[in-house]
Amino acid sequence: MWRLKQLIPKDQSGLEGKTIEVASLKLQIRSIIAQGGFSSVYLGRDSQSGKLFALKHIICNDSESLELVKKEVAALKAMRGHPNIITLHCQSMYDMGRTKECFIVTEYCEKMMVEFLDGRGAGYLDEKQLLLIFRDICNAVYAMHSESPPIAHRFVYLLLLASSGHVLFIVLMSKFDVIMIPIT
Repeated sequence: MWRLKQLIPKDQSGLEGKTIEVASLKLQIRSIIAQGGFSSVYLGRDSQSGKLFALKHIICNDSESLELVKKEVAALKAMRGHPNIITLHCQSMYDMGRTKECFIVTEYCEKMMVEFLDGRGAGYLDEKQLLLIFRDICNAVYAMHSESPPIAHRFVYLLLLASSGHVLFIVLMSKFDVIMIPIT
């Protein structure tokens, strides 16, 4: 389960304040954005361009978790360029002996859809806004299901709001959420 920033304890045992190199990017880690059972997501700024990115950090203790990370990266690569699926910029994997440390860098979106909806208070979305949100979600799910093999995703509630106004679908990997279904 993912915890939002407000619910994460204040201890700084993660990557905050460190500089992490992933492919050609040198990210200065500013803060933690979200934390799940298998990974943490941080806000990082590229030291050359100044651009903000989301950095997902996963420590793989076994071959099963490493395989899940590889599937997540493959799914993100397959969906690259889709306007409603978060963009993968680069990834790296480091062999730390008994474990592997994996970093996935994606675009950074300031708002989650739930924050956008909560911020509206008791106000309703008009029909056009609602249909645009629904269209963006359907387009992302359709694109994932059109892959060969299809990509199934269980967590449709993990949505981001891009600066363009489009809803972005997050492709996340855990033991339960993203699977590639072989066609028989």
